[in-house]
Amino acid sequence: MNFGTSGARVDVFEGERIAALTRLVAAEWNASFFAEEGQTYRVRISCGTRSYCATGQTLRWSQGPRPANDDFADAVELLDAEGEIAGDNGGATLEPGERFGDLAATVWYRWTAPEDGGWSFRTDQGQSLLLVFTGDRMATLRLVAGFRSDHANLRAQSGTEYRIVVAAWDAFNAGRAFTLSWEKNEHPTTTDDIANASELQGSTGSAPVSVGESVEPGEPVQTGVRTRWSVWTAPSSGRFVWRLTDTQNTAIKVAVFAHTDTEDAESTPSLTALQLLASTGPRVTDTDLVFDAAADRRYWISVGFHADDYAAFGWGRSATLEWGEAPANDSFAQAIALEGRSGSTTFASRFGTLEPNERSGVLGDASLWWAFTPRQAGWYRFSLDTPTSATLAVYRMRGAGIDGLELVARSHGDWQAPNAGDAIEAVFDAVAEQRYLVRVGYRGDLDAAESTLTWGETDAPTWLRYAGRLNASALGLDDRSTYATPALAFEDRGAGLYLATSDGIHMLERDAASGTLTPSGVVELEEPQALLWDHSRSKLYVLDDCAWRQLAPDDDSRLELVDQGALEIIDGEVPSCEVQAAFLDSTGAFLHHGHAAGIDVYAVGETGLTPVDSVAIEDFAYAVASHAGARVYATNGYQLQVYTRDRNTGALTLANTVDLGGRWATTIAASHDHVAALTENGTVYAYELGSDSSTLRQLNVLDPVGNPSWRDVHGECAFIAARLGAGAFDGFCRNSAFSAAIRSADGSDGLEATDYVANWQADRFNNHIPEFKSQAFAASPDGRHAYVYSEGDILIFERIGSPPPDREDAASP
Repeated sequence: MNFGTSGARVDVFEGERIAALTRLVAAEWNASFFAEEGQTYRVRISCGTRSYCATGQTLRWSQGPRPANDDFADAVELLDAEGEIAGDNGGATLEPGERFGDLAATVWYRWTAPEDGGWSFRTDQGQSLLLVFTGDRMATLRLVAGFRSDHANLRAQSGTEYRIVVAAWDAFNAGRAFTLSWEKNEHPTTTDDIANASELQGSTGSAPVSVGESVEPGEPVQTGVRTRWSVWTAPSSGRFVWRLTDTQNTAIKVAVFAHTDTEDAESTPSLTALQLLASTGPRVTDTDLVFDAAADRRYWISVGFHADDYAAFGWGRSATLEWGEAPANDSFAQAIALEGRSGSTTFASRFGTLEPNERSGVLGDASLWWAFTPRQAGWYRFSLDTPTSATLAVYRMRGAGIDGLELVARSHGDWQAPNAGDAIEAVFDAVAEQRYLVRVGYRGDLDAAESTLTWGETDAPTWLRYAGRLNASALGLDDRSTYATPALAFEDRGAGLYLATSDGIHMLERDAASGTLTPSGVVELEEPQALLWDHSRSKLYVLDDCAWRQLAPDDDSRLELVDQGALEIIDGEVPSCEVQAAFLDSTGAFLHHGHAAGIDVYAVGETGLTPVDSVAIEDFAYAVASHAGARVYATNGYQLQVYTRDRNTGALTLANTVDLGGRWATTIAASHDHVAALTENGTVYAYELGSDSSTLRQLNVLDPVGNPSWRDVHGECAFIAARLGAGAFDGFCRNSAFSAAIRSADGSDGLEATDYVANWQADRFNNHIPEFKSQAFAASPDGRHAYVYSEGDILIFERIGSPPPDREDAASP
């Protein structure tokens, strides 16, 4: 059915109530739809302005079949060189493969040009749009004339059959009766044709470009559709880059051609004598084309639409085309050598490109390359003084070509930087005489300003590198182990790590260089909850079934343990069955058992524990001894409490209380000179130790590193640990971890983030981290590795920069 008026809008609905109407079709002037016999339809007439409807309206309706030439295969043949024919696309449809932008309700005609020359096709209805194609199948059609208009100018070729489409603007505009006419005329002289190409000049320049209306006969398919032409004479030989700088117009396609006959290269070539050199691709980032130009040779540049792009059937578009010579080190094979252990080089990044198979994305959409071969091993820092859109990456060769590059280090980039003001830098541990490739990458438009790349030796950074994990299956853990209260503890040499789960005490042998763990047996216990290694007696204390047990290495191994039974409680009550923190003092003379109500202190004997003090702390969360053992730091969540210790009696005396600003601290770490408290959401409160026994001077409050959301960490920042002699800390949360360091000798600059790793992004060494929960933690005594227990697995992190590795182990990870 078709409903029409002389100028109003027509809407057709189904439904019995105005609030429950379903619109079937809406259009200006006419609306067509498929009507079902016996169904009631509601027709609404509306006007844009009252004055427009003041003359009155006449509603017309009619029933009719689809037009006979609705399908491509049923196109009506136009027989004469000039003429006109009545048509109607009312009720017309789109068949499979018809995708001409928004156009709808198409009807088809075909016409064979009787001679070469210009022709004009036109309809007498402004609401009927016209397109002209070549091709004998829907899949091979190429638009050669027309856009959103009621006419199309065609440069025709004798004997070529053309397909003409008359269509409605879109699905909301119904078809209508029209008259299609065609006549011979003079084809307009425009840059649509290569003979009228506009001149571009200079080794570097820019020019406004726009798409045209037509494609001339014989034009290479690589130009696309609706093309315009320019011509450029290369002022010198070299590798030149051509770029569309308006990235909003990625539908525009640019292609560059040369004359196939070099002896006749100065003349305008026939279209069949064009050789494609390069073209932009269909992706959003494919806005560059690159080719090697010869001095004084002419090149023809076409600008059009990709043939099957939605925009090709809409309005015209324009952009800016820039060109210039590519930098000498645009490809990794032409990397410029950097000399010396330190230095700097200034460069211009404009007209850098990507080569085939080169990584982009977070590493940038264009790049420049340098080569660096250090004569001496050690840590090196490369930095860049350029906008934050840049990235730095360092590679070494592991195979042939660009695919053989192995990423060694990279800068954060905006997406990963702990702090907005972080420098763009890449730091890596270099092996002497190893050749490295340094890549500067850019995202988005390249900056035309000069930049400076600086390099030199540096101290080892405070970073975390994910080094793998020991899976639950390797430990033989069953399902109930994931619900146990796990605990980890090292023996004093760092050769063995002990894990407490509901299966007992797992003994794990550690490789000091790699940090890897190898299971070495299990001591079965009922429900171990806490582990403490007594280095003065070479024993492991285990809280199991409300009692502290002691396990000692057997005679043949420092790792294998023998259960020596429970420690007797001398003149006191049985310890609490739950534990939130437990630690020994530095001499092993006193055991501190922290639980929900506070801290109980026991003197440790060979066969028993003697209670010596009990400190009530409401909502106790965590406690740790100072490095020298003179203090104990505890938190009840919202406060950090400082206790002094009597080294002889073990008694604790509250000396100071520091408010944590309403944040709930879950864990504390103490180094020689500093204390850090980590809250559930990842905030760190940092303090410097005062000159007396109780003073803490707050340095700063470090916001959650990497800005993890509550969804990411689930409020489960659980552990923070000091690094040996480094003035630095590592924090471990759910699915993420971070490092932070004191930036100046006197602490005036406070604690600053230095690294951030998470399961949603690779670490600086391109290692991908699995999802994990931080349920138990232990640091190796040598300070090189951190171990995190997570639902049966143990994740291993190398603590880069603390302590410095031996030079024989200095190869980059």
